Amino acid sequence: MSFSSWHFIILFLFLWIHLFEKCNSLSIDLIHPYSSKSPFYQPNLTHSDMIQRLLQSSRPKRIPSNNTLLDLDVVRPVLQRTAAAYLVRIYLGTFSGQQPTHKVYHLHFDTGSNIIWLQCEDCAMPGNQCFEQRGVPYPNRGSISYVPLPCNQHALCIPSQCIGTHCSYLMWYDEGSYSHGILAYETLRFESSHQQRGETVRVVIGCGLQNQMVQFGHEAGVFGMSWGTHSFVNQITRHSQGRFSYCLPPLTGVLQASTVLRFGSDTPRLTGLHLLPIRKHAGELAYYVDLQDISINSRRLNIPSAYFAKTGLNKGGCNIDTGTSFTFISRPAYHILKQQMIQHLATADSSLQIGRSTGQLDLCYTRNPPFKGHNHLPTVTFHFAGGANLVLQRDIAFIVWDSNRGRETVCMGISPTDENDKSIIGAQSQANHVFVFSLLARVLYFGPRHCAQNP
Repeated sequence: MSFSSWHFIILFLFLWIHLFEKCNSLSIDLIHPYSSKSPFYQPNLTHSDMIQRLLQSSRPKRIPSNNTLLDLDVVRPVLQRTAAAYLVRIYLGTFSGQQPTHKVYHLHFDTGSNIIWLQCEDCAMPGNQCFEQRGVPYPNRGSISYVPLPCNQHALCIPSQCIGTHCSYLMWYDEGSYSHGILAYETLRFESSHQQRGETVRVVIGCGLQNQMVQFGHEAGVFGMSWGTHSFVNQITRHSQGRFSYCLPPLTGVLQASTVLRFGSDTPRLTGLHLLPIRKHAGELAYYVDLQDISINSRRLNIPSAYFAKTGLNKGGCNIDTGTSFTFISRPAYHILKQQMIQHLATADSSLQIGRSTGQLDLCYTRNPPFKGHNHLPTVTFHFAGGANLVLQRDIAFIVWDSNRGRETVCMGISPTDENDKSIIGAQSQANHVFVFSLLARVLYFGPRHCAQNP
């Protein structure tokens, strides 16, 4: 074969691989609510105000297992953080004769939730219910790309769950939030950080008719990213190959930070990252991991691993969840951590005076001036089966702010779980680490990163 023929084949292969990679990658911006890029941005909000608002919405969020209805080429969505976690900005629908031809909405980014859903305009009809959101509910009837799923005639229909002649869904969260409505095909457009034209995907969404949001901000709904078949990552397998990644900036650096939710071949290289199996339990949507022990600085606490074990449906175990702000661990394990942390801080910093719980943060201290910030505070490490360690640096493990009384408040960002002894590693504890989920292999890769640099 001639040199020119080889040259042609090599060029063809290069172009094919390049196109294949582009067709199998997506990325979406993630936006913190306190960022200047957020629709909820308030320029006069102080760091102390941010903390107080975060504390008001920091309860652990779980989907109850007794809800039988739960079985019922480069896009980089921007992630924005809300008081609860982060937002995904989407451009929804097709509206002819209008400019722009789509509507913009911000959804709560949640790795513990199954369905992409938002409020639709008929929530205002008699007998239905809307919650307060930024902007108006989605005018789905005006979109020419909105197609409700006929009852029981689609793989994503929940058998025998219908509203009239259309497939329906119900998402119910333990803290009281819920959404009930119609499943429909719709077109989602995303701005791309690296392509001016952005990208478009067509997926099944929930069009909420009866809705209630208890602990979130003014977002329009939820962007589900769990194991479930309705979740975004599983609906776009052609693009994602079941892989997605994110890297969340810490609370102290969110004002100007920008981060990205990546899919498929757009996810970071795995070199140098920890490998951790993720467990899928029947009847549950969360990503479970095998937490074994905790350290303060480098000192193991020797917590019995049984305190983190899965004990039943929606009971025990430990999951990774971006939809929960802080971290909550089982009460027996937390009791050991709290007592050991109190002893450590009594020696490390005598200026700390133990105080009352603040919001959902159980272990809190106060300081009189001069303030020390995160000085003298320890790291906290979560030890997983197989030797993988998630090290929370002191500015991640602790929340520090100036109170209105001229004192400094210092709280450990880990609290006891409310019930069922389920441990949840929330968004704050995940900050400044890159996480790469490979759902087909059931593996999570993670490692420390400076997330403000958007790796």
